[in-house]
Amino acid sequence: MPLKPLRIAAFAFISALTLAACQNTPSTTGTTPTSPEKPPIPKKNTGPVTIQGNCQQRDETDGYRDKISIAVKDNVVSALDWTANPRSGSCRFQLKDFTQVSSSPTADLQSKKDKNCHLYVWQDDHHITVASYSCRKLCRVNDKILPVLLDPQTGNCKAK
Repeated sequence: MPLKPLRIAAFAFISALTLAACQNTPSTTGTTPTSPEKPPIPKKNTGPVTIQGNCQQRDETDGYRDKISIAVKDNVVSALDWTANPRSGSCRFQLKDFTQVSSSPTADLQSKKDKNCHLYVWQDDHHITVASYSCRKLCRVNDKILPVLLDPQTGNCKAK
């Protein structure tokens, strides 16, 4: 079997691939194709949190419940009582059991009993978040606790 037909077929295949690749390259005439505008990236922190919040919510799907009452002014937490109830247990975090160790860029509350346990409060474009971190010694179901999202305008619950 002669090799010439195989060489011609291989050359044709490589040429087709090269042409296909060239069709997706940008124009070199100085104009760029227009692409749709990207949505703005949410800000990670829009400044100090000030909120008087009360939220009680229940997820009908899995029974998860939260109840939180919180007061914050310029990232200084003056009141906090948060009970989280995943199906497998319950955790309660109260301000009297924590010390605020930082107010910038987020409010950071450290447990008096377990220095690894922290509660964080911060704000972005859409909501204020209250979250726990590394509190397993104080709360056995800590890894199942979801952050609470609050409406910055009303202090009420926001959907997760």
